[in-house]
Amino acid sequence: MNKYHTLRNYLIRKFMVTIILVSVAEFAITALLNNSLFPFAMHFFFPEANMEMLSVGGMMMAFLVVFVSVFSTILQAILPAQLVFFINSLSDNVFHAFGANQEHVIEQLGIIKEIMLLLVLFGFLALIIAPYIIAAVYFSQIVVREMRIIEYDEKEKQREYAEQKNLMLSDIAHDLRTPMTTIAGYSKALTDGMVTEDKKQEYLEAIQTKTGRMNDLINLLFDYVRLDSKGFQLMRTNIDICEMIREAAAFQYQDIEDAGMELDVEIPEEKILVYADKVQFSRVISNLITNAIRHNKPGTSIGLYLLEEDETLRVIVADNGVKIPKEKADMLFEPFVMGDESRNSKGGSGLGLSIAKKVVEMHGFKIRLVQQPMIQKFPAVSEYEKMFMITIDRLT
Repeated sequence: MNKYHTLRNYLIRKFMVTIILVSVAEFAITALLNNSLFPFAMHFFFPEANMEMLSVGGMMMAFLVVFVSVFSTILQAILPAQLVFFINSLSDNVFHAFGANQEHVIEQLGIIKEIMLLLVLFGFLALIIAPYIIAAVYFSQIVVREMRIIEYDEKEKQREYAEQKNLMLSDIAHDLRTPMTTIAGYSKALTDGMVTEDKKQEYLEAIQTKTGRMNDLINLLFDYVRLDSKGFQLMRTNIDICEMIREAAAFQYQDIEDAGMELDVEIPEEKILVYADKVQFSRVISNLITNAIRHNKPGTSIGLYLLEEDETLRVIVADNGVKIPKEKADMLFEPFVMGDESRNSKGGSGLGLSIAKKVVEMHGFKIRLVQQPMIQKFPAVSEYEKMFMITIDRLT
């Protein structure tokens, strides 16, 4: 959206500059015609006549008069006599509008000089409209050029998106194939009676874990596709965001402990209502916590906070793990992009943050990554290496 906003401002500036330049050019050309070219031409063709309208307005009237005179002279040579009277009447009316004295003067020029005068006056008129034609061509070229740039950028984005999508599908297929192979091997071993009694529980737990991982991947891919579908709509109601965040933290507390991490939660005790889809927004919080678990080492501290400032709420999921490189941080919310390269070992799909951003923006909220965070009213976040912050304006 920012790109189109910038383009709009750029085209408006170019248009205003073009209008100013055309106005300056028109003023200069008008002054030149009024003070030099038109009087010179009139005195050249009518050296002894007193032309009353030596101006651009007079030039236009003179052009009309000369054109009618030339046109009527030509037609009178080829038309029947019955139409000559009508043509003469039309010429007399135009000459009368220009002035009775000028009628006699122009008639004395002769057809050759009348044609020459017509060409000169036509050149003057072309000179007047030239700035507008040049400005129109110039501005249209700017618009065409910018449109081509946008089309090229869109095609490049589509190409990159297709490449990333194919890579993602390949990675997910790999992630699905690996646990499926394990499950198939363990199941066959159990079915063939090749597993001792003391190992059966271990094999069954491994099958359950791998099945859960496959289910998570399929659900994540389903969520991503569903959010992009035309018929998808948020089911928004007034929800207690404090209770929702606490529920999300409680649901993943065991995963945090199993990963050898600590969770620090600071949520207001009072009820704070937010107009949101509870299921989808809760999934955003869960995705952010899962992201912190998967992409940090044991011993990492995870912070979950809700800050209230007037009509603005800030939901923060922070951690003191490894800082994300800038080249990754700039496009971290793009689909199929992850903060580290160890997706095989940590099971990332590159879709979690993209889904979170999509859901947040569908609500009209904002989400961003802040590294080395610092909030003066809440100094506790400065203990963390990075944080994902969701900003909710309850007035919107």
